[in-house]
Amino acid sequence: MRLSNSRYGFLLTLPGILFLALFVMFPIATLIGLSFYRYDFVNPVEFIGSGNFNWVIEDRRFWLAIINTVIYSGGVSSLTFLLGLFLAVTIARIDRFSALFRTLIILPWAVPLVVSGLVWRWMLDPGAGVYNYLIFKLGLVKEPFNIFADPNLAMLGVILADTWTRIPFMFILILASIKSIPPELYEVAKVDGAHMVNTFKNITLPLIRRGVFVGILITSMFSFRTIDAIWSMTRGGPGEATYVLGINLFDYIVRLLNLGYAAALGIIMLGLISSYASFLVYYLLKR
Repeated sequence: MRLSNSRYGFLLTLPGILFLALFVMFPIATLIGLSFYRYDFVNPVEFIGSGNFNWVIEDRRFWLAIINTVIYSGGVSSLTFLLGLFLAVTIARIDRFSALFRTLIILPWAVPLVVSGLVWRWMLDPGAGVYNYLIFKLGLVKEPFNIFADPNLAMLGVILADTWTRIPFMFILILASIKSIPPELYEVAKVDGAHMVNTFKNITLPLIRRGVFVGILITSMFSFRTIDAIWSMTRGGPGEATYVLGINLFDYIVRLLNLGYAAALGIIMLGLISSYASFLVYYLLKR
């Protein structure tokens, strides 16, 4: 067959199509089918139509988890973007030891989120945590504070733990976008007398927009569904301050063994993530 033959192209893509069908489409189809059944290991398995979806919508904890998830995902995405942008712009202007700095920044990427949560839990511990020790020694507080007992501070703690491992990914995307900008543009701006802020606003930001949007899209999608850092730090507490959709789904799968309800919740989460991703991709393509 010739390379231009459509059948040859189909044969080349066939392994990828089979992989998607086996490991993506089949599980999704199974999940959709299960969501229409009562499957709780207590009652007989029976078809109940949209009953599981109705129970999810009427569940108070579901709406609480959505609010917490939006706060968590939004906080992680925003903080990751700001710190990743700052580091990328800074490293792009450094000539000496830039490779060393890039390596140090990328290192947290190799740390699993669960381990990151455990490390940050230790650092923020009211008794043995390094942050409490430093703040107390500097005289900023009169006594150590416990973020794991404060609903507002607990959310901030898990956001910091998750952000720490996602910054390297955003950093790489933004740094690669900055490096792809022609140097002539900066030279012309310098000749015209443009200040650093104007150069960043009118040259750097517009030309790295695509990389930034891709990074925000991927970061927000992953942080929307993840529970690793939260589980190793707060397990959804104190109370329900960090109770996100991922933990809600985990409860119904593992603790309550209500697979029908969990399947419906999983479909709703998939729909929310897909809608958000579609909107962001559409906006990116239009720009």
